[in-house]
Amino acid sequence: MSIIPLRENKEQRDVEKVGEITLSKFNVKKVSVNPLECDILLLEHLALSLDINIAGLDENEARTYLQNAREIKKYIGTSYAVKKASEAIYGKDIKVEPWNKHSGVPGTYKIIIEANKKPVTEANLNKTIRLIDYAKRVSTHLSGITINMKSSGLMSNACTTQSSEDVTILPQVIEDINMSLKENIALTFYMIESIVLKPKGA
Repeated sequence: MSIIPLRENKEQRDVEKVGEITLSKFNVKKVSVNPLECDILLLEHLALSLDINIAGLDENEARTYLQNAREIKKYIGTSYAVKKASEAIYGKDIKVEPWNKHSGVPGTYKIIIEANKKPVTEANLNKTIRLIDYAKRVSTHLSGITINMKSSGLMSNACTTQSSEDVTILPQVIEDINMSLKENIALTFYMIESIVLKPKGA
């Protein structure tokens, strides 16, 4: 599609054509400012332009945090900003509950993590707390971390019984009438463990 007016001469149209061919071979994603698509080398520059710190985050965490950065800054100090900040590490598997949602101490909050996909390590927890500290109100404090871990196992149990008896029917004896009972039992056990970690002095 040409953007040159119809009255322009052939030379200008040829220049436009050359430009179109050149740009069609150029990887536009490398100069994109979309954190989810841009070249990894641009992440630090985007963080600088947004005035946020992505030090210590891996590539996927940094991209998610940068994607949410404008909303975090817009609603900073709110539970929504805290939620968006915490999603950079654990995605939708993390919840941040204010004190009034779990009968806690006023001015505190609790982190609840469903350990389904990403491992719960000290490094990941420290990164999560650091990002939340930036988004939360200065007056609020972490009261504890609840980690929900689910494990499942399969156990099969089978039981079979056989019996036989002789039945006498006069005047003729009929032997070996077999009767059997077969029963299958299947059991599945789910173990759910809840661990609460609290900072010292809490």
